[in-house]
Amino acid sequence: MNLNIFRICAVSPQLHPAFPAFNVEKMASAYAEAAGCGASLVLFPAYAVTGRSCGVLLSQPYLLESAWQAVEKFAAATGTVPAVFGAVKVINGTPAECAVVAQNGKIAGVVANVESTDVSAISPEEEKLFAAGQIFDGNLRFSVNFAGNMPGACPADIQLFCGAEAEMPGSWQKRKNFYSALAEHNSCAVAAAFAGKDESTGDQLYGGGLLIADQGKIVSERPSPAFEAGMIYAGIDLDRIHAAQFKKHLTPGKAVKLDAVAQSPDLRFLSNPSHPFLPENEAELSVFCRETFALQTIGLGERMLRCRAQKMVLGISGGLDSTLALVVLAFVCKKYGFASDTILAVTMPGFGTTGRTKNNALKLAEILGAEIREVPIAAACLQHFADIGHDANETNSVYENSQARERTQILMDIANKVNGIVIGTGDLSEIALGWATFNGDQMAMYAVNSSIPKSNIAAMLQYAAKELPGTAEILQDVIDTPVSPELLPLDENGQIAQKTEAILGAYELHDYYLWQLYHGVSDPAKLLILAQDAFKEKYPESELLRVRDLFQMTAGMTYNIHMPSLREAIRETGGRAPTREIARAMAKEPLSFDPGDRWQYGFCHDVLAALVEA
Repeated sequence: MNLNIFRICAVSPQLHPAFPAFNVEKMASAYAEAAGCGASLVLFPAYAVTGRSCGVLLSQPYLLESAWQAVEKFAAATGTVPAVFGAVKVINGTPAECAVVAQNGKIAGVVANVESTDVSAISPEEEKLFAAGQIFDGNLRFSVNFAGNMPGACPADIQLFCGAEAEMPGSWQKRKNFYSALAEHNSCAVAAAFAGKDESTGDQLYGGGLLIADQGKIVSERPSPAFEAGMIYAGIDLDRIHAAQFKKHLTPGKAVKLDAVAQSPDLRFLSNPSHPFLPENEAELSVFCRETFALQTIGLGERMLRCRAQKMVLGISGGLDSTLALVVLAFVCKKYGFASDTILAVTMPGFGTTGRTKNNALKLAEILGAEIREVPIAAACLQHFADIGHDANETNSVYENSQARERTQILMDIANKVNGIVIGTGDLSEIALGWATFNGDQMAMYAVNSSIPKSNIAAMLQYAAKELPGTAEILQDVIDTPVSPELLPLDENGQIAQKTEAILGAYELHDYYLWQLYHGVSDPAKLLILAQDAFKEKYPESELLRVRDLFQMTAGMTYNIHMPSLREAIRETGGRAPTREIARAMAKEPLSFDPGDRWQYGFCHDVLAALVEA
């Protein structure tokens, strides 16, 4: 299958200065190993054929001639996998640093380390001579550059850098910062290979560092200094790169055509975490949580100052979202110097509220010094059912949504009464799924969680537990509590009966698909393969497929409003069939095609809405 994923290999091989025959032998061995490992492209350091530390020997005709013969010998041994490696070529009688691109036994191009794009002025007779930054295209578009230079904006899939720079303490971290920032700025991948320790024969030392970055993230590295030759691999997803470049209006430039490059044979070296919204490194995760809380705090704190509100009114349930919002409010009070009772925490127990969630909400609010109010909603909802003629035993969307709207009315009215603003708690995952009651918890005066995926919240609460004394036990129990809107009556054991993830599927799975779709991966078959790789055997294939196909309009449903079962449901309800009745009717009809086979506009989102209602 065409996944549009390519495997990049960066190599720092063993080297003897001024011994081209030995050097290309080691390069050929590394190239063969990389090609056998499924590499789509192999990058070597600058001066890989001769060595950088040759000094004045690089002006000796014998060395230059034997070096170019070695270049041609290595190029002749290449296959379909392009090799990019540093060499020295005599141009207009002067030795010049170059990078050679070789594929299928031929030299496809020689890139000179010059800034001028008019290489004909340098050597008019050289048709395959190009300036630094030249793009080559064999399904994978890559530009060839030299470490130490500042490349311009380049609409390549990956920018390659041949390097042979002397090392100093701290140099490697600076290079990582530079190349990851460059990959972020140009919405591409970046690979860099540097000369290794075998060059360290004089007063300058070389470390053999290797790195591959993908849109701001280092996805593979071999830190410098290293004590032996080495190679690294990384998979890059061109769908993600092309989507990011499209948003920045980067258009492809003129490229030298290569033969088609093979894609990665598997996902072994692809950075594909199951929680892509979060950093994988523990230290980076702590910084990420701190910065996220700081941004939430600034946003709400400044809103409070500008609108001159006296209170932050928050409905607390003991669930993940309202707990996260309560923590943010505590940080706002701390950073902006507000009294802790600026927080007005309102618990509104209803038909599905458990003692566990209510107690957690009250205990946390008390520890944080919030003003607490309790306003039960059961009696008001029962009165409302009587007013509109609804049977309280019918636990449908009327039963559920009336509770959410009653709570919103209470919060809004209290906010008016105390000159406050209602703080919204809905998170990014709920917003993407539509998991909210319209004109109910969908409304607020300021929402603090709307850019936070549900699967991020546990990590953020664990971070908050270290910052807010006495909260760790409560916050961990909130994390361990099943996600639920608690709108349906409790089960026979007094426990939560309505569990969101049992209805919609795991939030971490929704968030994974959401991240992939946002970053340009939309092919249904590819999404399934990526999810299987990220989650291993945690979920059966049926679970991975369920929500993906409904989201993608690939679930086998059309928009045939003349289906017999659907027409019957509409007739029986006088044309006012609720969403779940529509879904039940459709369940009686066969699918029009196998799920995942193709895209077809249809009733997929109606069924998803019925799931949300349920």
